Parts: sequence; structure tokens; C-alpha cells
Amino acid sequence: MTNQSNLLKLAAVSLLLAILAVGCSDRTLVEPQMPTSPGISQFGLPAVTLDSAIFSIYIGGVLSTQTVNVHRITANWADNTVTFNNFGGAYDPAVVGSYLTDGLGWRSVDVTPLVQGWIDGTYPNYGLLIEQGSSLGSAYPSSEYINVAVRPMLKICWTSGGIPECETIQMGINGIVKDAYVSQLYPNDNYGSLDRLFTGFVNGTMKYSLLRFDLPSFPETAAIGDFVWYDDNQDGIQDLSELGVQGVTVHLMDCNGNILATDVTDVSGYYLFSSLTPGDYNIEFVLPGGYQFSPQDQGSDDALDSDADVNTGLAICTHLDGGETDLTWDAGIFVPNPPSGCTRTIGYWKTHAGFGPQADVVTPLLPIWLGTAGGAQSIHVTTAAIAVDILSQDVYGVPSNGITKLYAQLLGAKLNGANGADLSAVAATIAAADTFLATHYFTSWSTLTKAQKQTVNQWKGNLDDYNNGLIGPEHCN
Repeated sequence: MTNQSNLLKLAAVSLLLAILAVGCSDRTLVEPQMPTSPGISQFGLPAVTLDSAIFSIYIGGVLSTQTVNVHRITANWADNTVTFNNFGGAYDPAVVGSYLTDGLGWRSVDVTPLVQGWIDGTYPNYGLLIEQGSSLGSAYPSSEYINVAVRPMLKICWTSGGIPECETIQMGINGIVKDAYVSQLYPNDNYGSLDRLFTGFVNGTMKYSLLRFDLPSFPETAAIGDFVWYDDNQDGIQDLSELGVQGVTVHLMDCNGNILATDVTDVSGYYLFSSLTPGDYNIEFVLPGGYQFSPQDQGSDDALDSDADVNTGLAICTHLDGGETDLTWDAGIFVPNPPSGCTRTIGYWKTHAGFGPQADVVTPLLPIWLGTAGGAQSIHVTTAAIAVDILSQDVYGVPSNGITKLYAQLLGAKLNGANGADLSAVAATIAAADTFLATHYFTSWSTLTKAQKQTVNQWKGNLDDYNNGLIGPEHCN
């Protein structure tokens, strides 16, 4: 019974080879249909957009309808030396794509993600492997087959500089293709020079095929970018202590003023435009509300200065060569100090604490004590958030509470003083209020006598007049 089974298998293999030899030589070639594929984002290396990569192979002989799977090969091999044993099953078990052996002719598989990985350097181009498990085998013309038109091929399409291009890699027509099959029956033999490939079980042992397509050269990419920082001393030069600013919009532009791409600075203040076709570019920094640009082109180190025009936010046009990454395009920004010498209302300070569209001008004026420093009931205003709570009059009591209103007007007066306004007109009021608040918290309001409440309200009114410019320095315009 065993001999009869072996004879049947040998007969099947002979038939398979005959089909391959006759079927391929007389068959008219039909160009395989290349299915479309979603575009892949720009490569990390070439300045192109990959649109599709289609692997096609011609079935020249089948013994049954089976599924053939395509895998990524994970180790280097040579078509003239590879064997079943020295290859050692070096392929990723994940299936890249598959096709059915349900008749003779072309089969195509979309391998765009695989080729994407080869091109951008995610993994080396060791080629692809086709296998159909332990089912009855299939045969294909290899890259040595006499009929060039039915040899395996890889068609890739990409867009470079807005121009679509395609190239078909097929041995003897365009490019280099290396292929071989390996056999478990003869594990130390090499079949790289034969004119056919196999998948599946033949003679009761496993065979699978390896193919590697040499990809065309793509133009090298270019990149431009760098940093937006908060310029504490407003000198236009990056200091080690100065931090980046998150969320600043940056435009990549051509030198005619057209926006090509947009990025936003990350948590550390950095931005980058990569995978660019070499050419001329410009950078535009979009100034956040309430900020100003630092002086442009200060100092001798171009990597540490601010490149943004103080009025437009535009840098100058620059040329990027292939392979160049230019990380010298920076912008310093800062919040200008409010005018000094005049007074502003508590409403102004509340809306300029950084919690709305206006820049934060409160934080640089802190910390401030409400009450004598270190007093048991004094409030130490150390952050803009605490300042807003005081000025809003809804956290430290309510507006009907006289101490709550005194907190707000006292903080407003001290912010004006910290900003350069003369406090002499209310110096006595501030000293008296601080002494009182060192021992009275807002919760004390209901326990005060009528006379004490009148005094608190007088202090509050006096400070309110100061903040509105009715006494002391004039009010800011």
C-alpha cells in the first residue's frame, strides 16, 4: 500500500512539472490586475509617498485548490546557497497576504505595508516567502524561467514631488530578482538555479519558495525644524534655564508664501517637518495672543537665536539639500510687562492671569501676602490660580462678605504696586488691612462688630478707588 501511495505522489509531481513546462510556454500573458491600495504616509527616508506595492506570481501547475500565504523573511539568504537547513525557517509567521491555487495564471497580493517597512528601514529587505502548509503542492515559473513574461514581479507606485510614478521589477525586464525554493526532502540541496518554484507538499515533504526584489533608489529626504521657547530675559538668545512653549502653531511654507504643512510644538517646545523633497522652504511662527517675538538674529550662534521676524513671525527662505536635517529654526516669545506707574482694576488682573485668551501677566508679580507675612490667618498668593480665586470672590467667601471683597481689592492694589505703581496713597490702608487679615480669615466676617465691618468696608472702598485711578496714580489707559 505504501509503494502504491508513493507512486501516486510521484505521478502527481510529474504531472505538475509537465503542466508548468507546457502551460507556461504556450499561454498568452495577461498583465495581472494591480489592485489599488490606500496611500501610505511619507517615508522616514525617501521624499516620496508610497501608493501601492503589488507582488504577482504565475501559477504554472496545481494539484488542488489551496491557500498560499505570503510572509516576511527575517534573515539574509543567497539564492545560490540557500537550503532548507541553513535557511532554518527564518520568516515571520504573520501572514502579509494570501491567494488561492484555484487554477493556472497570475495571482496578485497587496504587500504595500511590507515594502513600506523595507523602504523606511523598519526591517531589512530580506524578501518574502510563500508557503501553503501541508497541502498538495503548486509550481511556478522562477526568475530563471525561459519565458521572461511569466517570471515573478513586484510593481510599486509612489508619488514624488506631486508626480505619480510606477516601476515593475521583473528579472530580465527591469531590476534584479533573486529566488529559490527549499525542500525538506533534500534539506542540504540548493535549488536557486532552477527555472521553477514550489509551495506545499511534494513527495510527502514540505517545500516553500523565497523571493527578493531589489528596490529602486529614491531621492533622499530633507527635514527642517526645531524650537519655540519662552525668552525670560527677552534678549533673543536661548539660555539653559529657558523652557520650550507647547502648543505654538508653526507653518512650513514655500518661498512664495504658500502654506505647505502645519505642525504644533510638543510639550517641550519642539516641532519638525520631515520627509521633504529637497528644495526651498520657509518657516512661519504663529504668535499666541498676548505674546511678543524676541529680537531676531541676536548673538553669533545661529542655533540659539530667534529667527522669527518680530512683526510677521516669518523666518527667511532657506534651501534644503537631500539628506539634510536643519534644526536651527527657532523662535523666542515672551509676555510683555504691563505698563508701569498706573493702576488697573481687579477685573484686569483676573482676566490676565493666563486662564483665557490673554497672556499671564500675574505670575511674574507673585508671590504676594494678604495679611502680614506668616500671619496665622494670612493668605500667601503664590500662583496665578490662587490669585484668580481671590479676585473672583467666590472661593474665599462670597461677594456679600466684606473680608472677601477686601481680599480682592488688596490683592489688586499689591499687584499694581508690584507692577510699578506708586502705593503711597494707600500705604496706610494696606498696612492696617494686613494687620487685620493676619488674625481674621474670611470666615470671621459674621462675628465682627458693626464698627469693625464699617472699617473693613472703608479699607475696601479706599483700595477700590486706588485701583480705579480715583486716588493715587492715574488709571492705565
